[in-house]
Amino acid sequence: MQKPFKIFLILLICVLRLNNESVKAATPSVHITAKPIWLSTCKAYNQKPPLRTIERGFFYALIEQQVEVEKQADYHHVIKEIVSEAGIQNASQISVSFDPAFEHLDFHDITIWRDNKPINQLKTAAFKVLADEKDLSNFVYQGSFSALCILDDIRKGDRIEYAYTITGRNPIFNGKFCDEIYFQWYQPIAHQYTAIITSSQRKLNFKYFNKVPKVTVSENAGLKRYEYEDFQIPAGHDDDNQPAWYNELGYVQISEYDDWAGVVNWALSINPTATNIKGELGDRIKQLKQAAASSKEKYFRAAVRTVQDEVRYMGIEIGQYSHRANNPEKVFKQRYGDCKDKSLLLVSMLKADDIDAAMVLVNADRGEHIADYIPTYNAFNHAVVTASINGKQVWVDATIDYQGGAGTDIYFPGYGRGLVLKPGNNALTTIPASKTGKIINDDAYKIKDVKSPVLFTVKTTYTLNQADDIRGRLASAGMAETEKNYLDYYSKIYSKIEAKDSITVVDDLQKNVLTTTETYLISNFFRKDSTTNKWYVDLFANSISQQLPSITGQTKTPVSVAYPYDLEYNQRVIMPTSWNITEASNTINRDYYHFVSHYFTSGDTLLLQYKFAYLKDYVPVNKLAEFKDDIKQLNDTGLSYSFSYTPDTQQGPLITNVYMVMFAGLLTIALIFLGVWIYRRETPGIVFSYGSTFIPIGGWLILVAIGLAVTALNIGAQIFTGDYFNLNTWNSYTTNKHGLNFKLLTIVGATGNIILMVYAIFCLVLLLNKRDILPRVITGYFVFAVIFTLIYYVLALSTNNSNITESALTALSRSILVSMIWISYFKRSSRVEDTFIVPYPPYNYSYEGPENKKEDVES
Repeated sequence: MQKPFKIFLILLICVLRLNNESVKAATPSVHITAKPIWLSTCKAYNQKPPLRTIERGFFYALIEQQVEVEKQADYHHVIKEIVSEAGIQNASQISVSFDPAFEHLDFHDITIWRDNKPINQLKTAAFKVLADEKDLSNFVYQGSFSALCILDDIRKGDRIEYAYTITGRNPIFNGKFCDEIYFQWYQPIAHQYTAIITSSQRKLNFKYFNKVPKVTVSENAGLKRYEYEDFQIPAGHDDDNQPAWYNELGYVQISEYDDWAGVVNWALSINPTATNIKGELGDRIKQLKQAAASSKEKYFRAAVRTVQDEVRYMGIEIGQYSHRANNPEKVFKQRYGDCKDKSLLLVSMLKADDIDAAMVLVNADRGEHIADYIPTYNAFNHAVVTASINGKQVWVDATIDYQGGAGTDIYFPGYGRGLVLKPGNNALTTIPASKTGKIINDDAYKIKDVKSPVLFTVKTTYTLNQADDIRGRLASAGMAETEKNYLDYYSKIYSKIEAKDSITVVDDLQKNVLTTTETYLISNFFRKDSTTNKWYVDLFANSISQQLPSITGQTKTPVSVAYPYDLEYNQRVIMPTSWNITEASNTINRDYYHFVSHYFTSGDTLLLQYKFAYLKDYVPVNKLAEFKDDIKQLNDTGLSYSFSYTPDTQQGPLITNVYMVMFAGLLTIALIFLGVWIYRRETPGIVFSYGSTFIPIGGWLILVAIGLAVTALNIGAQIFTGDYFNLNTWNSYTTNKHGLNFKLLTIVGATGNIILMVYAIFCLVLLLNKRDILPRVITGYFVFAVIFTLIYYVLALSTNNSNITESALTALSRSILVSMIWISYFKRSSRVEDTFIVPYPPYNYSYEGPENKKEDVES
């Protein structure tokens, strides 16, 4: 997670103040003394390793380490030999790390051997003691220092010999001895000697890992010596992708603990749960209890949010506080703490509401592999919490920021095993796997034509732990920086891309689901092949490819993967035309990962669907060849898709489909003759009563006239601007698997629209002339519109084109609605009955005289 520079400077200032105020009593310095008198004798050895095995231009002629447990002293004696100019650069400095809070550094010797003659370079002025805070960027200050000596005038062939002793142990361990000693390093060692000296009364337990030298045990004067000696130890090798728990170096684990119960008792003694809590923390606990009423689940979730969100992560792990947690009241008041501080705070808050809770020691790197260790306090590097809520065992990492989820349904990382700090516990506990989240990524490319910018929309949904992670990253980086980073990422794929809108974020904290939506415009999306005159697009599932490690023939270790990882990645390409591709799918099922791809079309949309998930956190060595082949197959072909597009069928010069033009012309002429014939058919004359005459058009009939005119104009425009008469379009249907359906749809569409256009004009003429046949004719017009749009919709379904289908359905719905309204109106309206009475010929009408009217009255 990216840390703002300003915060880093503030932390650095805090560290400097801590140095000035808290470490005055233990000023870090280097002392020059003689070698300890308790050392065992290490015999000389002058053989060199093979030159071809030497890396970085030097090798270790001697690595000697002697540990005097009772004196709490670690003696180191090192000889490095320079064999090339590269070795001068890589081996001409000495750096020793120590913690002045409880350790004392004594140097005994620094000698440069040149031509078998010694050159003494041991002097206190040559040392620079520097704060050694490698974890400061992770908000952890440990108080350790490095004594750095940069050697003068080092030349090829020199032997650099130095010896020093670090005396002191962290008092937090109460005199219990635990350690790990390595017999193999990442450089060749010509001679290795290790001795562990302890009281005969002190019982030590040993466990050996990988290839180690045979131990020689001797006892004299109440002291027991464990001696290890070996020669020509090859350099160990690691891989950038190996799991954090994997270690092929030879080493021994030493522990004074016989069982895990001893470690539990030690941890409980230095980290007791706070009781009788007062101050700000006591007040907050009262507030949480009142808000939760009697609900343990509500109180639990509120307490977790308080510790996770209000107490920032910051560790001052000096001296005993490397393992001792600060008082919970202090932690809450200062609003910061490390993992053990926050865990003990949460446990104390939960127990204040009579919730059974305990700290749990875990190893975030080794996970379940801590079971390989014998009992030791060195097995752990992280602290979490477990609690029983209404009979349900819940696990919480109090250091996770911005964690979503309701009640006890929260994500817990896969730490594998942990040591629950409860009296009487004597074993590691297997931590049940938590339900993991997933990422659903939907990329949509909406294409208008080859020249217009492509609308590129990215919608990403994160759930559970993935939502927690992205929520934290968004909060840390800020929206402006996030938008810049996302645009920079896509700019590496599309050279001409620009953001269209700001990123939108929808966060459902209760369900722990977060969705982001990005919108971009991509220019020059297509690349043109000048030979075929086609335009091509290459798509690639980068999100999956980035999760695939690099494996070579030299990879000899298990390969770590980003477990838990579960991705659904969809690419949708929406074109102005339909697709003609073969549906395809691919599946890779392994014990450690799973991959599925499916390519298919739906109308105007191409869908590329991918699913990829890691099932375990690593791939073993015996599966690497298979994994390497799968990665190659995915990167070569499995994650990529290319398609071509010939825009000339839509945008090129119009080549007229003569047959369609002739058909349309003949149909139009036939309809005109039919209309004239119908119009001129003689209809019965009418006789007006005395004083009556023709009624002018008015009321709703004006809307009918406007509607008929607009309909005729719109349909005419569609006919002449559409692709009904484009031969290129007609020919393009030949290669489409739905081509026959498209051709039939084109013929039906042209025929129906020409009929509707002429029919509307005919009805308009009848309406303007107030012809007596209009009510019957216009009813037929509306009925025909419904029948035509229904047939067109049915045919559109067969083309498998969603745009055409949706448009046809809209037209059908509109036709039905309009027909129902106006057919009813023309059937029932008295205005219609009184208006449309003009016969053919139009002069075929007469009037009743006054005398006829009088006779009628008398009768």
